[in-house]
Amino acid sequence: MPERFRDQHLHGVWAAIPLPWTDRGVVDEGVLRELLRIYREAGVHGVYTTGTDGEFHVLDIADYRSLVDAFARGAADVGIPAQVGVTWLHTAGVLERIAYARDRGINAVQVALPFWQPLSDREILNFFADLARAFPDVALIHYNIALAKRFLTGAEYRSILEVAPTLVGTKQTGGNVAAFEEVVLATPRLHHFVVDPHVVPGVLLGARGTYSAAVNISARWMMEWWRDCERGDWQAATRKKVMLDRMDREAVGLLSHLTAEPSWSKLYTRCGIYPKMPLRVRAPYLSATDEDAAAFTRLLETGYPEMIAPNRAR
Repeated sequence: MPERFRDQHLHGVWAAIPLPWTDRGVVDEGVLRELLRIYREAGVHGVYTTGTDGEFHVLDIADYRSLVDAFARGAADVGIPAQVGVTWLHTAGVLERIAYARDRGINAVQVALPFWQPLSDREILNFFADLARAFPDVALIHYNIALAKRFLTGAEYRSILEVAPTLVGTKQTGGNVAAFEEVVLATPRLHHFVVDPHVVPGVLLGARGTYSAAVNISARWMMEWWRDCERGDWQAATRKKVMLDRMDREAVGLLSHLTAEPSWSKLYTRCGIYPKMPLRVRAPYLSATDEDAAAFTRLLETGYPEMIAPNRAR
């Protein structure tokens, strides 16, 4: 089953869905379903939750279960491939999250290493072996991020595959081109994904897809960018990369008080594909405000009209 998921679904643009909190602090299932519908209609290849943009770090197990219930129902109803993040501070917590997601029909999970203390080589192998042994029917995608205090190499992935054959892909968040190339060359059986800023060099070096937050600004624009890459139109693809990089630098300069990635993801969505998106993130992280949304909208309108979602075009 993990190999089937890899071959059938693990490619293209996967949307990082932000969590829409109600005033009561629970996930708004109606908004969640509307976002899933928008992704599906735009041709997005898949969707995932409870990564960084999905605020896994502020969800206790009751929150997690409630979210997965709503997310699994919505993804099944609209017919879009789905992954759930299961990162936690210890193996038992990760296993508990995988079990809950698997039992609700999610057969692929994304996981970073437990991160409070850096794991040794032996601890990393034990960790992945435990996940593969407990859930041989669940596809594992490793979230390779420096916040986990160990950024894995291709050689390390080769060792992991010897004990965890259910590992089918990775999410690579670093910007080192040589390091990414080493990972791709060392592990041809894995489907490697990059994040938005690294799409063009990543695809040139063998990335199979991108886990995207920019899709929430305009799913149409993001899918056009991916199609540029698929057909090898590198002039068009590079133009869009430079556009996104410039927009991002200007936005960070304009709204430098926002540092939490979920705050930006929700701001993107409010000013992009879903104008009713709630902006709230959980304390102590700072939420964007309506004023921030107005400022970001002006930035898009004046400098980046091509990136405006069709529903927001004037």
